[in-house]
Amino acid sequence: MSTSINDLRIYDPTAAKTPVASDPTSTKDMAQNFLKMLTVQLQNQDPMNPMDNAAMTSQLAQLNTVDGINRLNTSMGSMIAQMQSANFMNLSASVGKMALAAGKDVYFGGQAVTMAAKLTQPASSLTATIKDASGQIVNELDFGAVGAGVTDFIWDGKNDAGETVATGVYTLELKASDAQGQSLLPDPYVGAMVASVGMDGSDLRAGLSDGRNVLTSEILKWVMV
Repeated sequence: MSTSINDLRIYDPTAAKTPVASDPTSTKDMAQNFLKMLTVQLQNQDPMNPMDNAAMTSQLAQLNTVDGINRLNTSMGSMIAQMQSANFMNLSASVGKMALAAGKDVYFGGQAVTMAAKLTQPASSLTATIKDASGQIVNELDFGAVGAGVTDFIWDGKNDAGETVATGVYTLELKASDAQGQSLLPDPYVGAMVASVGMDGSDLRAGLSDGRNVLTSEILKWVMV
């Protein structure tokens, strides 16, 4: 759609200004309308049965309360927007850094990959298994007994024979058990370089070099490389 220069509006200081339409639902207009109605009601009230002062005061107090809540909501919205903007600017500095985020897909491109297992309770055994696209076991790492929390480890990209594997996508599987032999469910985390940071509505997302697009709240930690 194109617009001719002849169609553009020209400012005319002598032209009458278009009045701004009032919003009957706004607190300001509601208060003005209330005061107008109250004035008319006072002018036409029955002298023998005057209005209750307490009722008028209560209604005015309610209007002031609504106005205060609206002002507070506006202020909070502005503060949240400023905080989100500050967070976005701070996270922009994470581009090019290694982020450890929730996931089990591992992209190996010739460099060692940082990983982690997160447990809510101590485990008597913890094993990390790396599998290729066909489901065949490439390597298995046995950590023995570990405590609750995050256990960091690095896969150097080699199989169980000590040979470097081909570039591609692999899968991390974690197995753990407690002292009674009951299975535990560790949360897997895989490291990748941050390629971009962007906004998704009110959410902040990080685009990782392995193709993942994760919420920044899903990033467990930043890893030095």
